[in-house]
Parts: sequence; C-alpha cells; structure tokens
Amino acid sequence: MMKDNKYCNLDKLITMLDGDMPSVKEMVEEFLDTIPAYFEDSVSAYEAGDLIKLKSVIHKLKGSIGLIANEQIAAEIVTLHASVGTDKDKINTGMERLKQWFPVLCDELKSEMNAL
Repeated sequence: MMKDNKYCNLDKLITMLDGDMPSVKEMVEEFLDTIPAYFEDSVSAYEAGDLIKLKSVIHKLKGSIGLIANEQIAAEIVTLHASVGTDKDKINTGMERLKQWFPVLCDELKSEMNAL
C-alpha cells in the first residue's frame, strides 16, 4: 500500500541520515539531478533489447529508489532487476510499470523538496 497514496516515502532516508534534514534535502536534490538519466538509459536499453545494459542501469536505480520510495515501488524495482535475463514477461511488465510510476515519483519528490 502506498503511504498517503504516494510513491515516495522518505522515512528510510531520514532514518539513515539520523533526521539530518539538510542532508535529506541534499540527497533528494542529488537523486533528482542524476537518477532521471538512469531512468532514460533503462528505457533506451529496454527498447533496444540490450539486457546487459538494462541490468546494469536497473541496478543503479534499485539502490536509490529503495531509499526514497514506498515499499511497493522498492519491491517492484528489486523484482525488475532480478527478472532481467531470466523472465521476459516480468521484464515487460516491470518496465511498463517503471515508465508509469517513475515520473510521478520524481514529481512527488519535487513537491517534498518544498516541505523540507
């Protein structure tokens, strides 16, 4: 279930940084500056059928998303990573889901930045 009907959940990041909100804000800014490029790379690799690159890029997404997303989304990216090269149907489903929720997650994080 999504916390407050949101994909983002900064609780893990806040806990990891011992409630240091300036550091939380800095990490979210870093996420927004770098991770969307990995998302674009994952979509390109998927569309090109490059499973080696897709696995590598999803691995990069997995750690960062795990810190700022709700449990459902964090689990989805872990499942997607595990399925690359092993289960074509799960890859297809996972990538379609990623393309749906990733932009929403980024928009939610931008809104959260205003509250930090």
